Amino acid sequence: GHGPAPRGRYTKVMKQSIVLALAVLAAPALRADVTIRYQSQLHPSAALQPMMGQFMKTVQAGSEQSVRMKGSKAYTTAGNWIQIFDFVKEEVTLIDPAHRTFATLPVSQLSDRMAGAMPQMTTEQTPDVQQAMASIKSKVDSKMTGKTAEIQGVQAEEREVIVTMDLPMLAAMNQTGPSVRLAMHIWTAKKEEALRVPAIRELTGYQTWQRYVMNPAGMLAKMFGKMPGMSNTIGPMFDELYKNPSVILRMHIEMYMPLLAALAKQKAGQGQAAPAIDPDAPLMEMNQEVAELSSAPVDAALFEIPKDYAAVPADDMIRAMVKAQIAAAAPASKTAEPK
Repeated sequence: GHGPAPRGRYTKVMKQSIVLALAVLAAPALRADVTIRYQSQLHPSAALQPMMGQFMKTVQAGSEQSVRMKGSKAYTTAGNWIQIFDFVKEEVTLIDPAHRTFATLPVSQLSDRMAGAMPQMTTEQTPDVQQAMASIKSKVDSKMTGKTAEIQGVQAEEREVIVTMDLPMLAAMNQTGPSVRLAMHIWTAKKEEALRVPAIRELTGYQTWQRYVMNPAGMLAKMFGKMPGMSNTIGPMFDELYKNPSVILRMHIEMYMPLLAALAKQKAGQGQAAPAIDPDAPLMEMNQEVAELSSAPVDAALFEIPKDYAAVPADDMIRAMVKAQIAAAAPASKTAEPK
């Protein structure tokens, strides 16, 4: 008879947090200007480097991400993507500087539009891949480690998220343990820092607004929903990442793929050329850290669309952006593609 009470208290606290965040974001006179800028680095293992030349260039081109806030608006960049959010109108404007175009749409529609632009994987095109992905079994574990650090003058605490994925159809390879494992070490601002540091207070409100209006975890789940098996993994993982509106200050991710090590060992045993892969070493590591956190004034002109930019349909712009991202990440050589 005690089950519903915690859920009710949680819902009440969530509603209060959302109302507070929306009230703060809708009151420009009370707002402090904010700039937060992240730098990211990707480190593939020696065995993976020869296969990732083009992808690494794409990643490095988008290695800097930033959010700038002023009044009731936020200007965000990630690679070639520029978005201007209007908290009061609940609109987002997508900007493509390369083609001098822009598109404005309700924030609530962004996830569906993004999901609609993702390429569909069909059984006719990739039956083996689809079958393998559909058989994926995933698990997400999360815990606070108790470790603390000061990052950009802000007190932070570490949370560890472990994601494991198993492919049962590969059991014939006598592989033990998960096929893929992600170890994510995420440092976020302590909750009390929102009272002490104006920039953290504003960004916490912004993240709460994002969760309420945009639902980032749901957006990613929809985008990956066209890839069988991935939505079951991506959904829980991002639910865990976004469940608390804490400002991320540092992230370190290690990806282990014993599956590839087993495949390489099998090929080598058959006399085929294959790189030696250590199943106990990370195949890839990613670091992201705040390089700048400031409450200095942000130029209001940043939130204005240049007068010589042309408006285009949102779906056309999103499709073009997704297509460009996929093309940029593809290998430079296409000789191995099926005719």
